[in-house]
Amino acid sequence: MLAPNSVSMVNDTPTLHCVKCAQPSLLKQGEKAFRCSLCGFVYFHNVAAAVSGVIVCDQQMLLVQRAQRPSKGKLDFPGGFVDYNESNEQALTRELLEELQLPIDNMRYLFSYPNRYLYQDVLYYTSDSFFEIHLTTKPALVLQQDEVSRYLWLDMSTVNANELAFASGQNALRAYLRGNNYDRRGGMTKK
Repeated sequence: MLAPNSVSMVNDTPTLHCVKCAQPSLLKQGEKAFRCSLCGFVYFHNVAAAVSGVIVCDQQMLLVQRAQRPSKGKLDFPGGFVDYNESNEQALTRELLEELQLPIDNMRYLFSYPNRYLYQDVLYYTSDSFFEIHLTTKPALVLQQDEVSRYLWLDMSTVNANELAFASGQNALRAYLRGNNYDRRGGMTKK
């Protein structure tokens, strides 16, 4: 559900401004396209790419508490949006350094899930890619306080997917535990 007074880029709100002529003239044309009724420019509101690290060490998983909206105070996998001219792997490496001062040199792609991200009253659709990172020891982490308010190492037997901020993270956690044959009652199951 959208917040009061929010703008969904998937509606016909006539107050959307054209990025070319700056007039309030964008009209919906198709599922993700908006055409300017004045200058003819077509804006495509495409999916944004985001990345997350599923970081594990000694049967525990690293989660962070969000310091920003949306979902401020909720748990999340560390990560963020992919910048221009960046691969997913480069973005995750950068995000982990920025948010946690955590250098990584090895990750494995797991899966991706669609997500909805409401930021400053605009609803963005994202494609969230998840990467597994195994650590042999738990590092000392330094938080970027404006992004992350704290971090937690949680036992995989106690982590609850419903406590995560976004549906994509909830789906990723469930899939990760299932894919590793993890028994939520306390350990790995035999294949």
